[in-house]
Amino acid sequence: MIGYIQYATVFGSVQPTLTVENNDTTAYQLSAYTVESSEQAMYLNFEVTTRDGERRLKTLSQLVWPDGDRNVTFADEGVPTQQLTVAPGETVTTTIDGWVRGDVTVYLGERIADNETHVYTETRTCPRTGQEHSVTFKEDGGISASALCA
Repeated sequence: MIGYIQYATVFGSVQPTLTVENNDTTAYQLSAYTVESSEQAMYLNFEVTTRDGERRLKTLSQLVWPDGDRNVTFADEGVPTQQLTVAPGETVTTTIDGWVRGDVTVYLGERIADNETHVYTETRTCPRTGQEHSVTFKEDGGISASALCA
């Protein structure tokens, strides 16, 4: 037991820790996906409703910069996925399930009250354990994020 406690203390949690803080007046949904590489991440497929109302398929590479897409739905199978809904004034901390050493974590955020409009995409690459990721949805609609690759 001492070896395990010492390992966790020195090397941190095996899976990344995610903290999402919502200082805005509307709820947000943040989805996390884990894949083996940054290249593989860019080819993840999502069904979206464009701002013109057209339902179509986009890759993550087309969602790097939010463009008014709504109802973004993950379309691939076999990829570990997690979703968090964060209410106004709420802070949620969780671990990213399914992550293994070397994996890449992709985050995609949507503003729920605005027809689930896509507002945020971030890819985190760190091969080490003990990662700490955070996303803050600000009161003015802005978003800030950080990552610690320990």
